[in-house]
Amino acid sequence: MTEVVAYRLAELVAGQSVNVRPQDEDVGELIASIRAHGLLQPLVGRHCSDGKVEIVDGNRRLKAMQIIDAADDAAESERRVIEWVHVVLRPAEAEADAFEISLAANVLRKPLHPVREFEAFADLIEKGKDRQSIADHFGIPLRAVEQRLALGRLHEDVRAAWLQGRINGEAARAFTLVSPAEQAAYLERAIQTGDNWRLGADTVRRSFTTATVSADTAKVRFVGLETYRLAGGGFIADLFAAEPDLTDGDLLERLAHEKLSSEAARVKEHEGWGEVLFGAEASQSYQWSRISKPALPDEVKPARAIEIEQRLLALNEHRDKLDDALLEVEDEQRQSEIEHDRDALMDEENRLEKELEDLIESQSWLSLPETTRAKAIAVVGFDRDGALTVARGFSRSKPRPEPKPSAMAAPAPKSSAGEEAAEPTRLSAALMDDLALTATKAAAHVLGHEPRIALAAFVATAFTWGSPLRLEDKGRDAGPALPWPRRSSSTKEDFAEVFSLVLTWDEESLQKHAARVIARTLDFTSAALSEYSYNKLKPQAVSALRCALPVDAHRAALVQVFDPAEYFSAAPKQEAIAAIAACGDEPAKYAKLKKADLGAAAARLAIARAWLPPLLRGEVFDAVLPAAPAPEDETGDQVVSGPAEPSEPESPASAADAALQIWLGQERTKLLAMKAPELRELLKERGVTVPFGSTKMQLIELALQPGDPDSNIEEAA
Repeated sequence: MTEVVAYRLAELVAGQSVNVRPQDEDVGELIASIRAHGLLQPLVGRHCSDGKVEIVDGNRRLKAMQIIDAADDAAESERRVIEWVHVVLRPAEAEADAFEISLAANVLRKPLHPVREFEAFADLIEKGKDRQSIADHFGIPLRAVEQRLALGRLHEDVRAAWLQGRINGEAARAFTLVSPAEQAAYLERAIQTGDNWRLGADTVRRSFTTATVSADTAKVRFVGLETYRLAGGGFIADLFAAEPDLTDGDLLERLAHEKLSSEAARVKEHEGWGEVLFGAEASQSYQWSRISKPALPDEVKPARAIEIEQRLLALNEHRDKLDDALLEVEDEQRQSEIEHDRDALMDEENRLEKELEDLIESQSWLSLPETTRAKAIAVVGFDRDGALTVARGFSRSKPRPEPKPSAMAAPAPKSSAGEEAAEPTRLSAALMDDLALTATKAAAHVLGHEPRIALAAFVATAFTWGSPLRLEDKGRDAGPALPWPRRSSSTKEDFAEVFSLVLTWDEESLQKHAARVIARTLDFTSAALSEYSYNKLKPQAVSALRCALPVDAHRAALVQVFDPAEYFSAAPKQEAIAAIAACGDEPAKYAKLKKADLGAAAARLAIARAWLPPLLRGEVFDAVLPAAPAPEDETGDQVVSGPAEPSEPESPASAADAALQIWLGQERTKLLAMKAPELRELLKERGVTVPFGSTKMQLIELALQPGDPDSNIEEAA
């Protein structure tokens, strides 16, 4: 049986073993409420063996009343707030039962909904209470009262949605940023369309503040709220944000630009850099080269740096003493004072360490010669905390770009005895890729006629990554012809029909066409090399496959596909000189020629000697084909011929022949100006069959072949 009994405060003790709340919980709000209204709800307790009453539920209220009573004693107040305390007495019970009662009292206590709090506070305002007195009576900050009253700006439909659980508290607070009419329109639109995601707190806030700038940004911290305010910047009223959002983004941008400009001018004048940039002008600074920062010798360390280091040592010693004191002091008030002093020391340490770091940084760069600094660039900005940053020692001169990777490996340069090997010529990425495509076509043409090698590569590809066979249908589609066109969006062939037909082929035909299919998957170009996957092309795989192909057929195919004229028109001049030397001619004879003429001479020699550039021949082939052996006489001895006697130029047999020679020269000039695809189209119109892999020079010779001699002579005439 329970009863309510009034006790003196001294007769009550806190229930240590049955209280579910921590003993050090703040009771400031309760103190203010009890002083203003008294104890509104009785405590719950039970008798102890020593005659006192142990409180089972209401220990925070008991602690608040004890603090109030102690304060009244200290003030020797005649009017005491606490006279009697009403307690609901329960019969003696087990510890577990008492703990369960305490737990139920705390868990089942339902806090007042913020909307109901607003309604209660609004009612007090209407009855004449001011906001400060409400805050004092309930023991809560004035800002908390203002936040509750700010909910009065919520449209009644939004408040109802909050009470019904359609929106949460954060979303409701976001609605207070706009007028009630806008709130109702937004809520109705979201409910009618069923877009519940529109009622999330972040979505609501973004919808109402698209033109504002959050105060919690680096740029705002860099400029400063006070600077922005003094410049006439506005804020959006938001009692629920730690800091209000800014309404004038353009003004903020101008203030940041002005501050950076001022700092840039200061750094330039003080440190003597050639340029001090910021913003868009410095946006590409990550690509610029940078001078190595020199070390700062101890003998030139600034006096301020030494002063800061000594102060940091003293602060460190003082902090250690405070740490020791915290372990010894038991008085809570004294502990709070020590912690406050320690926090102040930590703040000063952090500030001095940042100042020392910046000072050493700037002085290190200032040790560079003035002439060096006058040619370099510094960049000013701000970090995420809004603090000024200065990055020094930049130069706009970019490092020479590395050539694009290629799967085609050129042979290492060889040196003569006692001489250093010449550095290989750097080719453009496009030219290297053209050579890789040339090698792909040649290897595919040969591989298509080598079923054993093709099937071996096919099987190896099925179990490994990095093969030059691009079985994902990403190959270059080069090689001998197939019975059907390559797969595409317009492919109409049915698998079952084609499969049935292929099954009827004999083994030789099957191997032949399998090799051709595999050949069309080859790709040695950078497209396969730079592919971002496990199957990225590996150069060693290209080399392994090329070395396995028959040497003579492979080299002949490369010579057929390679176009010396196009190559030398794109390659550096040194490549033409090297080719002339490799072909056995004297490069000095061509030294005064322009690049185009030099390339033409090199192309003629390359065609005559079947010359291949280093990237195509790799470690497999020589630069040129070996010279043909000298003819033998009837005795078997080689005939050594002396220098040829100069002969008179051959004169044309007739005027018609002379006209034909002139026409051929003019026609050759015209054909040389055409591109290879145009030449192929011209030959196609003439009905001329073009052999696989024909170069531009070979196409020109085909175009000059006499079809109907009489018609040529008539045209020439």
